[in-house]
Amino acid sequence: MRAYPTNSPEALARLIAMAILADGRLDNREIDWLKHHDTVSLVGIEQDVLIQALLDCCRDVITEAEQERVFLLEERRLARLADDIVDPTLQKVALSAILIIAKADGAVSEGEQTLLRYLMKHWGIALEDLAA
Repeated sequence: MRAYPTNSPEALARLIAMAILADGRLDNREIDWLKHHDTVSLVGIEQDVLIQALLDCCRDVITEAEQERVFLLEERRLARLADDIVDPTLQKVALSAILIIAKADGAVSEGEQTLLRYLMKHWGIALEDLAA
C-alpha cells in the first residue's frame, strides 16, 4: 500500500475505501449511499479524493496479489492504515463513516465487522464514543 501523509484527506479516504472493499466486492449500493448522502463532504474530503483513494487501493492490492496471496484485512495492513490517522476527532469521523457505509447495503459483513473492530480496538474507541 502506498503511503499517505498522517491525518491527510487521502489517508481518511483510504480507510473509507477499505470499508467499501472489506466484504470483498464493490457494492453499488455503498457507492450510491455515499453520493446520495454526500458522505464524503461530511467527513471533510472531496469525492475525487475518495474515488482516487479507492482506485489506488485496488491497484495496490492487485500489485501485491501479483507477488503472493493477499489478505485484504490482515492485521499488518490494517495497523499501517490505522496509524495514518492519529487525530482522535478524525478517528471518530472515520469510524462513523465506515459504520454508515457498512450498513448502506442492509447488512454489516464479516469483513466490515473485522475492519470496524480492529480500528476501534487500535484507537481505543468504543461504539458509545461515536454517539457523543
